[in-house]
Amino acid sequence: MQVLSKNRRRALAALVALPLAAGLNAAAGAQQWPSQPIKLIVPQGPGSGSDVLGRLIGQYLGQELQQSVVVENKVGGGGVIGHEAVLRAHDDHTFVMSSTAPMFVVPYLNKAAVYRFGDFTPVAPVMRAPFVVLVPNTDTAPRTLQELIASLRAKPQAFSSAGFGTMTHLASEMLLQRAGVKATHVPYKGSGASLNDLIGEQVTFTTDSLTASMPLIKGGKLRALAVTGPARERALPDVPTLQEAGYQGLVIAVIGGLFAPKDSSGVAADRMAAAMDKVLRSKEVQERFATLQTEPLIATRQEFAAMLADEAPRWEAVARKLEPEVKN
Repeated sequence: MQVLSKNRRRALAALVALPLAAGLNAAAGAQQWPSQPIKLIVPQGPGSGSDVLGRLIGQYLGQELQQSVVVENKVGGGGVIGHEAVLRAHDDHTFVMSSTAPMFVVPYLNKAAVYRFGDFTPVAPVMRAPFVVLVPNTDTAPRTLQELIASLRAKPQAFSSAGFGTMTHLASEMLLQRAGVKATHVPYKGSGASLNDLIGEQVTFTTDSLTASMPLIKGGKLRALAVTGPARERALPDVPTLQEAGYQGLVIAVIGGLFAPKDSSGVAADRMAAAMDKVLRSKEVQERFATLQTEPLIATRQEFAAMLADEAPRWEAVARKLEPEVKN
């Protein structure tokens, strides 16, 4: 048998070692990530539903991953500034807390948006939540959804939102489209400013998350006219759904979670997904979510991506109806 030269033996040994080295490097990467603080970007302002949830999960993710999680609000453009900040980060430690509207509608309507859903990879689901239609809690404000729609039909009025293209904007637009009435949209930089001006009667109504609005409803500042989910909310048992108020089949809920740039490390995405799954299954976290009137969304990365794919046509249809108004 021919004896291999020393150089050939070294070359063959290196080839044999490559798969093993790759496996060891991947395993090392999995063990090392996260190797620095994690940044969680929230594209909505302080006090918004996304902000409250982002800070809640950031606290528990930090404990699970044994690394600090820094929550940063980057507000503007209906989420454009926050999403594009994540794409510019070029690391495996920056994520965005996002949902159906910023991913599917804002890029379609906002010419300033250079991102598309395909630029991101869904990492981990976080929540599914309905909204609530709100008016000031005054003697002159409508007391039912039917009264609100009749009032809007009678004279021009305005509604507020947490920003152009946000779910708070689109939920109101979906209701207006279904009711066949129009109102002037007044976007704000976050739910806090939107709800404050609603209390001050600068606008007629808004639609916002229960997370952001419940303290103001309980405090007597705002009146809830309808919830947008498929059933009444335990926290608001006397408030009807949109369907009960006469809009059969109209159910509006947000699906939200963590996203990363599409070229991010699979190791980072998988570890974050696993950590989020553990966090959401925690009884303590589920109790915290319940106080925020929000349902933890527990699913695999693949199931999360499939949910988003199912939602895309619905929200793109809303965007197409709004596009002529945006161009005018």
